[in-house]
Amino acid sequence: MGVNWLRQKKMETEEAQQIARLFYTLLFGFFAGALGMILKQENLLYNTGFLDGYTLGPIKYLEPDTKKLLITIFMQRIGMAVLLIILSTTYLGCVAAYLYQLWSGLAAGILAAGSVIRYGMKGILLIIGSLLPQQLILVPAFLLLSVKCCELCRIMYFRVISGGLSVRDRGRFLVKKGTYMAGCIILIAAGCFVEAYINPGILKFILRLF
Repeated sequence: MGVNWLRQKKMETEEAQQIARLFYTLLFGFFAGALGMILKQENLLYNTGFLDGYTLGPIKYLEPDTKKLLITIFMQRIGMAVLLIILSTTYLGCVAAYLYQLWSGLAAGILAAGSVIRYGMKGILLIIGSLLPQQLILVPAFLLLSVKCCELCRIMYFRVISGGLSVRDRGRFLVKKGTYMAGCIILIAAGCFVEAYINPGILKFILRLF
C-alpha cells in the first residue's frame, strides 16, 4: 500500500508539473504572437486588412444560422480534440499537445495585439467580444486534455518516466485517463454551445461601438 501511495503521489506531482509546462507554453505563444504583431504590424495588420472596418462591418448586421454555426464550431473544436487524443496514442502525443497550446497562444496574442494597435482602448472590448465567454471553458478544457494526452503518450511509450507500471495498473491508468478525456470532450462541447449561442450576440453588441 505504501508503494502504491508513493507512486500515486509521484504521478500527481508529474501531472502538476505537466500542467505548468503546458500553461507556460500557452503564455509563451501569447506573448510571442503579441510581440510578432507589434514588430510586424505593417505587414500583418495594415497591409492585410486584418480587423479593419471593412472586415468587421458586416458582422454587425449578420444574422448567423446558429445550427450551422454550431456544426462548424463542433467540427473545429471537437475535431481538434479527437485529433489530439488519437495522436496521444503515438510517439507524437506530447509534441502535438505542446504545439496546440503554442498555436493557441500565438493566435490569441496576434488577435489581442492587433485589436489594441488598431483600435486602442476599444480594442480591449473587441478582444472580450471575440474570446469570451467561451474561452473561459475552452482554454481550461483543452489544457486539461493536453495534460491527459501527454500522460497517455508517456505511459504507452515511455514507461521508465512513469515508474514502470504493471500491466494491471496500466489498464486502470488507461481507463482513468479515458474517463478524464471524455470529461474534457464534454466541457469542450459545452464551450462550443456557448460560442455558437451566446458569443455572437455579445460580439455584435460590442461591434456597434466601433
